[in-house]
Amino acid sequence: MLRQLFIVFLFTSSLLAQVKIDTTQAPSSAQTKLATDSLFLRVQRPDNDTIRTFGSHYRIAACTRPDAKAFINGKQSKVYASGAFVDLLHVNVDTNTYRFTVKAASGDSLWKEFVIIRPQPMKNSSHDTLVIEQAMMEPAEDLWLTSGDVLELKFKGSPGWEASCDIPDVESGIPMRELSPSEGGGFTGVYIGRYIVKPEDETRDVQIKFRLKKNFWSRTTVLSKAKLSILPKELPRAAEVIGKRPYLNAGLGVDRLGGSKLGFLQEGVLVEIIGKVGSQYRIKLSASMEAWLPEEFARLLPPDTPLPRGLAGAISATSSGDEEIVAVVLSDKLPYTSDLSVNPNAIIVDIYGATSNTNWISQSRFVKGIESITWKQLNTDQYRIIIDLSHPHWGYDIDYAGKSLRIKIRKPPVITSSESVLSGLTIAVDAGHGGDNKGAVGATGALEKELNISMAYHLDSLLAAKGAKVILTRTEADVPFMAERINKIVQSDACLLVSIHCNSAGDASDPLALRGVSVYYRPIGFKPLADMMYDKMLALGLKQFGEVGGFNFTLNALTQLPNVLVETAFLSNPEDEILLLDDGFRKKVAEQIVKGLEEFVKAYAEMKTAGK
Repeated sequence: MLRQLFIVFLFTSSLLAQVKIDTTQAPSSAQTKLATDSLFLRVQRPDNDTIRTFGSHYRIAACTRPDAKAFINGKQSKVYASGAFVDLLHVNVDTNTYRFTVKAASGDSLWKEFVIIRPQPMKNSSHDTLVIEQAMMEPAEDLWLTSGDVLELKFKGSPGWEASCDIPDVESGIPMRELSPSEGGGFTGVYIGRYIVKPEDETRDVQIKFRLKKNFWSRTTVLSKAKLSILPKELPRAAEVIGKRPYLNAGLGVDRLGGSKLGFLQEGVLVEIIGKVGSQYRIKLSASMEAWLPEEFARLLPPDTPLPRGLAGAISATSSGDEEIVAVVLSDKLPYTSDLSVNPNAIIVDIYGATSNTNWISQSRFVKGIESITWKQLNTDQYRIIIDLSHPHWGYDIDYAGKSLRIKIRKPPVITSSESVLSGLTIAVDAGHGGDNKGAVGATGALEKELNISMAYHLDSLLAAKGAKVILTRTEADVPFMAERINKIVQSDACLLVSIHCNSAGDASDPLALRGVSVYYRPIGFKPLADMMYDKMLALGLKQFGEVGGFNFTLNALTQLPNVLVETAFLSNPEDEILLLDDGFRKKVAEQIVKGLEEFVKAYAEMKTAGK
């Protein structure tokens, strides 16, 4: 018994002990190794003895011997064939203690306790004691404003009193009104106000002074953490776009995928800054459209630098190798956004700050994939080019050659072999995560990064056997950052991209309810690839989790080539995890991905004809 308990201690001393997927050998030899010679308890979630959560539920994951029984605070939890057991715990406000216990048939048992703290929710302030809280205070981030901008003001404090605020050097005694509980999210004492910036206003890095008053002798004031600058002499202002793969956000919202992106820009493009919130510059694109540029992607130019404006001249279309290039001459490097449309297939490019001086459109006789090119002046500072295609979408890129904006349209690849439609094609394969980024972790300790690379290696072998050239964005030893992966894909001239991941339930989601396969794409023109890939994955008997478009994943944002993200199964679901731990299943996933790629190429590539 003493010897057995000592072995158990070795298991339980590390809560993050993991199942190792062997990817150093050929993929067919990868296998899962679980200790089964003694009772053990290995907990993946929570990963600390004490954690804090703000939600009412928390997902747990652990494993033991497959023939053991598991209990959480005395309630039995199903142990799966892998030894995994999972649950969704209800978390009360304050301190919660949970005991995980596993019992062997011999009567031996082990347990481990965890504490999950759920803080008290925000409460209403007392009416009798004057207080102004930082919670809910707006502005919450530093601001740059200019004439005509609207400053929204807000704070939470003691209800039922007179509220106002001051903007140092600008305005004093700005009135604020108290919201009703229904307007204030159920809270009392929520006050709001508004100030419209006047042409004569000017100040820099001041803190707003919020005031709550009972009477002449009883009042309290608090300064905002955020600082305000009103800069009429400096805004609007020109800036140059810098950095690797800079992008424009549609708004200030964020989630785990970051902000919703309008599109990417080339370094050297000029933009007009009209304000700032936190770390993002507010960009004027047109009279009716704004965007947000992270500050690391901008170099402010001297205040007297002319704002980016220009004329759009002649448009030309030429053919060069595997591309057809539509170019428009501009008088400066202006910002742009682009999109794909279907039925009919077209590429739409909007250029901001541009006014038409387009008096002709020339198209080389060697250009076969473009039906027509037209332009529209949507308003005084928004110029649109519409390129109607005669073939399906195979990707495009946008850059500047001097001050000519070029839309480089990929021609459909040519099928050169009757035996393999993939022969001669270059295909990029991305195994998600890697290195220090483990990705999801299963209840057994299986790491998503290792499962992903295992499936990528299988796919590499299968595609190579079909005559394709494979570009692996990473290996086990070489794990580049996302920007480097993108450069590798684009520079390789790959014509297709598949990114392989395993899915996982969120911190407060039911791990037993979420399972199955899903696929993701962003531009609507690449939906056919996702459709075909989803059908092939469902043929494995996986549950349907869905097909998602407009997805904000970095690799899905590439317009240069058709791409799809495959979330193969849920590593957080014990039944899906059992599948993913099986190397035979991982090989079947790769086989289905190959079938999806073959179907897409057959449907949308061009057949080689005699003499060509």
